[in-house]
Amino acid sequence: MFKKRLLSKIFLGLAFGVIGGLGLTQATQAASETAQADFEVQPVMPSGQVNTMLNYFDVVFKPGTTHTIQMRVQNFTNHKITVKTNLVNGMTQMGGGMDFQESTKGLDSSLKVPLTTIASVKKAHRIIHLGAQEATVIDATVKMPEENHRGIIYGGWHFIEYRNDKAANKQSVSSNYAYNVGISLRGSQYKVYPELKYDSAKPILYSSEPAMGIKLRNTQPMALKKVHFKAVLSKEGLFSDKRIYDKVNSGISPNSSVTLPITWNYDTMKAGTYHVNVKVTGENLWNKLPMSWTFKKTFKVTKDQADKINARAVKKPVNKWFYVATATGVALLMSLAGLYRLFRIGR
Repeated sequence: MFKKRLLSKIFLGLAFGVIGGLGLTQATQAASETAQADFEVQPVMPSGQVNTMLNYFDVVFKPGTTHTIQMRVQNFTNHKITVKTNLVNGMTQMGGGMDFQESTKGLDSSLKVPLTTIASVKKAHRIIHLGAQEATVIDATVKMPEENHRGIIYGGWHFIEYRNDKAANKQSVSSNYAYNVGISLRGSQYKVYPELKYDSAKPILYSSEPAMGIKLRNTQPMALKKVHFKAVLSKEGLFSDKRIYDKVNSGISPNSSVTLPITWNYDTMKAGTYHVNVKVTGENLWNKLPMSWTFKKTFKVTKDQADKINARAVKKPVNKWFYVATATGVALLMSLAGLYRLFRIGR
């Protein structure tokens, strides 16, 4: 009886050891922290503001006129802070969603007047030093095009805090404390409609994985809100497969392009003939009218294109700890079997 109880305890101990060893292969999840911003920005509404209840600039200025728009910046901390500010152009990010960039490089060819070509922050206000609890008002100048423009010229006023990293003896960006306030300059013919066009499809890398990039263009100066993208990609042939990109509650900026990334994850992209069916629905910005587009296209991916993308793609990581834990578990179970045989022989 004593040997049976002893063997039972040994068995339970080894079993929990196997389970615990396999548990070490699970990833741990760090707790997220919510930090309070060091500073806040608030638009000072100009005389051309359409709706003073908005928290961004939505203005009507006459062609050829020059205006100053202002922003109030408040430091809420008990120490000095440094904030960098600049104007940025509206664009659409990969996969959909409003985004901004300071450069005009890479913007859609339909965008004739980027915001940064007609507006800029006053030079003395591009780097702001604020003492504890201090507030200030800064200026940007907007010079409207001489000719009337349609729809909107869209961009933003960007703010980001800089801090001194004494350990590295250099400046580093605090990504927790950044703001972007929209700027929409209405044209004399404001009521225009977005217009989506199919542009191209080609193999790309997305998150270091093979993907098919389906590029669409909004060629009109009006934004599309509450956008739902759905793109279904299928390959012809015996080993055909279907891949889907589906995203809701997105957006498309005026005069911008958007690339929908249909990923292969860790799979290998194959050469061949592909069919893509894209449906986009959304809401026109100015009158909230529902709009939709459907594109059906067929294209080919060459072996050379597929090979180049696959060669650059990240390989699926090997979980070495899984094999270590499995080997440990097998060894423990073999030990358990040996002990069991020994017990049987001892009887």
